[in-house]
Amino acid sequence: MAPATPEAFDHCRRATAGCLCCGGRHLRGEAQIVSGFLAARAWHGRPEITELVHCQDCGLRFFQRGLDDDEVARYYRGYRDAAYQRDRQAWEPFYTFARHAATLAWSDSTARLDNLRHSLARAKAPAHFNAVLDHGGGQGHMLAAIDADRKAVYDPSGSPAAMDGETYARESELSGGWHLVLSCQVLEHISSPSRYLERIHGLLADDGWLYVEVPNEQWRPAPGGERMRMLLLKALLHWRPLLMAADAISTACRIKFGRLPPLGFIAMREHINYFTVESLGALLARSGFQVEGCGIDNGGQLFAVARKFATTMT
Repeated sequence: MAPATPEAFDHCRRATAGCLCCGGRHLRGEAQIVSGFLAARAWHGRPEITELVHCQDCGLRFFQRGLDDDEVARYYRGYRDAAYQRDRQAWEPFYTFARHAATLAWSDSTARLDNLRHSLARAKAPAHFNAVLDHGGGQGHMLAAIDADRKAVYDPSGSPAAMDGETYARESELSGGWHLVLSCQVLEHISSPSRYLERIHGLLADDGWLYVEVPNEQWRPAPGGERMRMLLLKALLHWRPLLMAADAISTACRIKFGRLPPLGFIAMREHINYFTVESLGALLARSGFQVEGCGIDNGGQLFAVARKFATTMT
């Protein structure tokens, strides 16, 4: 089965062809705000209104607004370095150095590696691979969990690798024939997940394996009418201190209590897709993969293990 991707894709109106995962048309939208930090860094703009689209069939939530290739390059250049941290904290005071350090510590943790090994074993993936690629893997820490003859990491941010092996900063330099591709904490950032997986599909050897890890971020929507929320959001765009305060309150309620406060909002930051088990499985199935396992791992992250179909049909 060949990957199914839209012939035309508008990064500013991502819901045009339906749900990004299942293709469903039962979509509901809610007004939200693009983060001031994201807008300034990606397209030199200011906070603006966007829409968070919720698929009623598979549960995917995704922002209507995405990023084009130039905006992606600007946003992720020097991702999470000192300048990134400083500029982001100017818009998001709650994004502290301690939180930043905790995120990096979790990314490199032994528990995360153990979850990867367990998920692959549960899906009956091979214990050893000839060639494995960590696609979008930062410094490539996840490769430590894999027994392989050849290891490589691709990351456009140019982060120095933390492992011995091949490193790539340009996707055009990658050849095919990989027996396992890791895609960890990447899909939630991608404007066109189907096109991203089409590229992964082409990099894999026949019967190659794919491991995907994404955040499990779910919440109850904000109570209150949509018309009142829209009026409030438009007003907040003109008052940066109030916008920052409302963002902090909304974010704290969503993380701590799993729900938004009355008239609260989700700020569009680098996570532009919020997956469910059902939506992740549907996306992979529509992209030319046979899903061998999909669920929530012991660390609370969504994961999927899939194989590329051996026979490609048009």
